[in-house]
Formats: sequence, C-alpha cells, structure tokens
Amino acid sequence: MAGGKETPRQKMIGMMYLVLTALLALNVSKQIVAAFVTLNDKLDASATIINNKNEDTHAEFDKKRAALQATKGDMKLLELWQGKATDLKYETAVLVSYLLTECNEMIKTSEGKDWIAEDGKGEAVDSKGTKAEVVTKLRPLMEINGMDNYDIPTNMFVGGNPNSPVQRGLDIRLKVHEYRDKIAVMMATYTQGKDKNWTFTPPADETGLAEALKTCNPADTAKIAQFYKALTLPEKLHAHEDGAADMPWPSVIFDHAPIVAAAAMFTSLKLKNAESMATEYMLGKVEAPVFNFNKIEPLAFARTGYINQGDSLDLSVMIAAYDSNEVSKIKYGIDGDTANEANWKEISGKIGLYGDSPGMHKVKGQIGVKEKGELSWKPWEFTYTVGQPMGVVAQPELRVLYWGYDNKVEGTASGYDPSSVTLSGSGVSLSSKGNGAYIAKVDRGTRTASISVSAKKDDGTSVSLGKFDFVCKPMPPAEIKFAGVKSGESIQYTAARGTNKVSVSIDPSSPLQSVTYTVTGGSVYVSGIPGEGKIGSGGTLDSKATGLINQSKGKTIIFEVNYKGPDGVGRIGTMTCKVK
Repeated sequence: MAGGKETPRQKMIGMMYLVLTALLALNVSKQIVAAFVTLNDKLDASATIINNKNEDTHAEFDKKRAALQATKGDMKLLELWQGKATDLKYETAVLVSYLLTECNEMIKTSEGKDWIAEDGKGEAVDSKGTKAEVVTKLRPLMEINGMDNYDIPTNMFVGGNPNSPVQRGLDIRLKVHEYRDKIAVMMATYTQGKDKNWTFTPPADETGLAEALKTCNPADTAKIAQFYKALTLPEKLHAHEDGAADMPWPSVIFDHAPIVAAAAMFTSLKLKNAESMATEYMLGKVEAPVFNFNKIEPLAFARTGYINQGDSLDLSVMIAAYDSNEVSKIKYGIDGDTANEANWKEISGKIGLYGDSPGMHKVKGQIGVKEKGELSWKPWEFTYTVGQPMGVVAQPELRVLYWGYDNKVEGTASGYDPSSVTLSGSGVSLSSKGNGAYIAKVDRGTRTASISVSAKKDDGTSVSLGKFDFVCKPMPPAEIKFAGVKSGESIQYTAARGTNKVSVSIDPSSPLQSVTYTVTGGSVYVSGIPGEGKIGSGGTLDSKATGLINQSKGKTIIFEVNYKGPDGVGRIGTMTCKVK
C-alpha cells in the first residue's frame, strides 16, 4: 500500500502501470505496445519453469511413499499431506482457469472469436476424485489485431468511475484472496500427536495476521505468513501520477490499459511461485527413511528378448536406484541348473551370458540386498534367445536422424564380414566411414527416412537383410547453465558474483553427447532491478550484466541466450535461477 513497504509483486505492478502511463502519454504505436507481448511471454516462460519444479515436488511424494512401503512405515501422515498437495494443485488450476477465462473474454470482445489455444483445456482432479474442466493456455498475444485497444479492459474491469470500479474487476482480487485463505487453512490445519490440534482462521486483512497465527504450530507460522503475504493484493495502489490519490486496485491495473498489457497482468497473477512455496511446505511435513543410492538408471525387462512375427511381448520399464560403491552378491544357474540351487554359482558383479547355441535360454537366481544392515536374498529370473544370422541397422544415437547433423549409423549383419555390409537410403544421404559405419545426413524439413542393409555372400551375390525406418527431427534444444546451475535451480550469491559467463550444452540425459552449441549473444535481467545486460559471443557477460548480478542477492536472474547448434540454426533459450 502507499506509504508502506511494497512487496515485489506490488513493485512489479507499479512499474508496469508507470510504463503504461508513459506509453499512453506518448501516443505510442502498436509496435511499442507489442513490447508487452514480450513481457507476457517472459512471465509465461517463468511460470512454466516453476510449474515443472512443482511437478517434481509432487513426484517426491511418490518417492517417500515407496520408501515408507518398503520399510512398512506409517502411511497416514503421507496420505494426509499428499492429499492436501493434490487439493492445492486442484485449487491452483481452478483459479488459473478463472484468470485465463477472464482474459479470454476480454480478448474475445476485441477479436470476435475465442482465444483459448487448441491444446489449452484440461482437467483438474482433487484428492476425493472431484473433477473440473479448466483452461490452461491461451493463443499467442502477438496474433491480436487490436492489441492497443484500452476501452475494452477499462469497460470490463473498471467501468465509468475509476474511484468505484465494477464488481467484475473487484472480483479478481477477491478470488485471489479466497484462494490464499483456503490454501493457508490447508497448510495450518492438522492434528499433531494424539490431541494437539492446530488451526488457522484467515483474518480480514494483513493487520490481523499476527493474531490469527497464534492458533498455528509455532514451527509453521513463518511459512504460513510468507504464503499469506505473497498472495495479498492491496485494496488500493498509488496511481503514479503527481498529486494523484491512491486508487482501487482494479482501476490502477486496468484503467486505460491496452489489451496486451491487461493480458500480461493476468499472466503475472498465475500464482505458481505461491503454489511452489505451499507444495514444498507440505512435502516437508512427511518424513521417510533414506536409502543409500547414488545412481538412478532406467531399466527395461521382459520375459524374453526374442519373439516371432505375429507374437506379442509385455515390456516392463522402471527406474532402478542403487549404490555403485557396493557390489551386490549374486547366486545363479543357467538352463538345467536353474532347478537345483546346489549347482548355482556365486559371484559379485555382472553375469556373462554366451550365445554358444541358438534357441531360448533361462537364467534364475537370487541377489543379496541389505535391509536395515542385514543381507536379504531376493529371487529373480531372466530368459534370452540366441537367434540365427540376420541383418540389422544399429544407430548408437537412437532411432532418430537429426536435421543438418552428422548422424552416426552402423550396418551389421550377424554371420557376415563387416566389410561386406553396405547401406542404402531413401530420404537420407549416406557416406561410408568403413567397417559398416556411415554418416547419415537429412535435409531440414524431412520427416521420415529409411535405411536398407545388404551384404555380399561368399559367392559374390548380394542379399537384402532388411529395411529400417527413421524419424527425422530438428536438433534438440541446448541446456543453459550459469556457474554450473541449470534453469529453475538456486545459486549462491558468491558463485553468481564470481561468474562472468553462461554456457550452453546438450542435456546430459541426451545420447548426443558429442554435440557442440555456440553462444552468439543474448540479454541478462534481474527481477526488481531496472536495466538489461548483454551476453557476448561465446557467452561472456558485459559490465552491465555483471553489475546487475552483483545486485541480485535474494532475487531471480533471467538469461535470454541466443545460440547455434551444429546444424547452423539460430535458437533462443531462457534460463532463470534464484540467488540465495
């Protein structure tokens, strides 16, 4: 409020209003007003990053569930707080849907058509199974023809008297506060032990917050207060005009605001930061045992590795977590020995399986797993098939060909000399590197390609051994890092100050580990601090950028990085990190 210390949200709203007033005073062109489209896109990108982080936090509940189930722990606490987290996600989706629906109605009035994206509808489900259809995404603001129209936002959300705005504008603030109060009650209300009941009754305004928190668990009050204040919108805001009195919140936000500016304000109210704060709080309420593991890998397995044409196969895929510092003990037998444990071998590490004879083979055994310090033997079994010679196409970098990239493919044929194997392609150019290795290149825009493998027999005749289809795609986006931190993660202030360069590289989870990306430029921003720094060729930050970062403690740094991959195509990537 005026005269008091403004929150970061209030400062942002004030800054946007000040810029808007200045633009209107200059009778700005549509191109300048379109700058709000860029602002909206940045806010939307930030919300997407935070939403991904929220999904990761929800996944942590399932990890704790698995740990509690494995140790036969108490599931009641988990069920309580995971249920609350699910309801939080539901309530957030419903409120965001309301905000996007209001924004859609505003744009629809201008453009004469619905502005919800084709993939912009979804379904929210709470812990009791209650479902609600929600709006999740609007079409790009850049496509709006009347982006500088300020009559529609004013009429819809303010009306004819700015000192007494219409109820529709007032309802936006009220809906946010209803959500705030509902989630704060979820966070604060629970039973501890047998008879300790903590509660929270939302106050009428922030002046009564301290009194309302007295019925909460003292260990929770700081986080509940932080959440409450983060979602408190002032009843009035300073109008940023000389001598002007404070005005009602919707009047300052929407009065004479172009449609794109009003839309950006709706985007800024998406609440993802507050949702993240509440979700992490709820996750922290569940304690679960920690297992010793330092590696997580995908694991796919089936009853057999070979099937005939027309048959089917059930493939199970899961994540395996293990401690690479401790080699497990294994007992096993193969084929005839599987029925007699006395004949089983005992080893540590991997089992070597050999294809001495064709047909199906079975391996059965036990693996030693430590549970609460004691070795426990768990049964397992595996079947595999040794087949007759056949032709295959092996591509170490997945069954995908990337545009403009030197894709490495290998042609092999069991039972044939590698020098006798040749590849030919459709929709792809191939150049031999010897011993069955090829470089495959596809043009930009190609969707599918096929590669055929053939081999020469001892008598000199050629035999076709199969044709293999490939999906063709653009190069994957790069992962942007600053001081070793990737987007969405936190960074220490000292590390941020000591770093003057951003880097781009292929995602570590991608199989294309030899790909090199090059930074060609970009910009640096710090939330709450005016100004823009530049990123030079190679990723080096200029003095303006380092100056902004030196002021970033407790704030968020935003990098917009221009870069190129081996295909020569320029791209733009965004990376944000919170400075601690």
